[in-house]
Amino acid sequence: MTWVPPERKPWVEKLIAYGKGLGDDGRSIISLDSGELLQAATTATGLTDFGDEWFREPLERLCAALDDEAELHLAGRLRARAEMQVILQNRLRLVDLWNKEPTIAQEVVRAPIVVTGLGRSGTTLLHELLACDPANRPALLWELVHTVPGAAAPRGATPDGVDWVATTHAEITVMDEMIPAFTTMHENGGGLPTECIFAFAHQFSSDIFTGIYNVPSYTIWKSGIDQAPIYDWHRRMLETLQWARATGRWVVKAPSHLSQLPLVFTTYPDARVVVTHRDPLKVVGSLADTMATLHWMHSNRVAHKDLVEFLCMGVELQMNSVTKERDSGNLPTDQITDVRYKDLVADPLGIINNLYDSWGLEMSDETMARLQAYVEARHEHRATPDHHYRFEDTGLDLAEHRALVADYQERFRVPSEV
Repeated sequence: MTWVPPERKPWVEKLIAYGKGLGDDGRSIISLDSGELLQAATTATGLTDFGDEWFREPLERLCAALDDEAELHLAGRLRARAEMQVILQNRLRLVDLWNKEPTIAQEVVRAPIVVTGLGRSGTTLLHELLACDPANRPALLWELVHTVPGAAAPRGATPDGVDWVATTHAEITVMDEMIPAFTTMHENGGGLPTECIFAFAHQFSSDIFTGIYNVPSYTIWKSGIDQAPIYDWHRRMLETLQWARATGRWVVKAPSHLSQLPLVFTTYPDARVVVTHRDPLKVVGSLADTMATLHWMHSNRVAHKDLVEFLCMGVELQMNSVTKERDSGNLPTDQITDVRYKDLVADPLGIINNLYDSWGLEMSDETMARLQAYVEARHEHRATPDHHYRFEDTGLDLAEHRALVADYQERFRVPSEV
């Protein structure tokens, strides 16, 4: 098994060379110390109240893992520092806004549509289809990264004149410019619907960090703690956005919801949850390639074999857990709908119609027209080629691992793809 790193742009290699020249990959000029990050965010905003204290331990553990395990090169170190500081600054401004506008807490997020499932199982496609309905509001990337003052500000505040959509777009698409092949794996955009992991990031317990960086100690620790505080933050961010702009119905998405369905329903008791299903062994090959590319974007070392084994074990355990949880009787099964990937790609409009029928929602002519236009554009005008990956590239034994996901596939009638 040999994983071939994709090409990094020359400017990235030159920046990495600066780090090598310093002899420390930039540690001496870019600090990832949690205390220094907190101070920098305070200095930049003039604010000191970070709100609840829960986020501090995840932040400290993440920073330590980035320094001790991730082996970041200078370009990766710069991205990590900027990403975390932007989030901390947004957190400070949100807490300040909540203190100034206490009526935000009176907002009620009613019956959100929550899309989840394994990564690469059609969650993005389904999320974007549902976002075609003007009655559904997805959270956009810029709204979760630069919430204040971009998407929400105190009543009567003077507009700052910053184009926060363009700013966020520039911030996120630097990843595409670092490794052009990444555009075939994931579409980035400041004004696009995005995942809830950007809301969770404000508590520093988020798959955004475990996906981008090689931080095993943080990943393992995060998997064993109560995630209730990140869902509280998620709800407060949605409340804030709908306080700023009236919202009838939210449609949100994150594969990480799949392991936290009890918390989803505790936070949003009337949620409508849609779970996408795909052959886990097909998913592993794609996820491994994507995560290896992200690691290469930020580090000169990619432990692809370890990554594959860790991912496969995690996916297999997760699918067994999902199967048991769904059959436990502890979840409101009448609020959960299952969608198989093969059915979704074969008839996306039919799937949306079926969902609306089951929810008792009206399918307007405008929504149908938007859906048809989206599907046609997706098929005819995709800007990038497909992301190619094979299970054989993982080096894993197919028969051995097929047996480990057999119960999940049988329970949800998921066909094998490899």
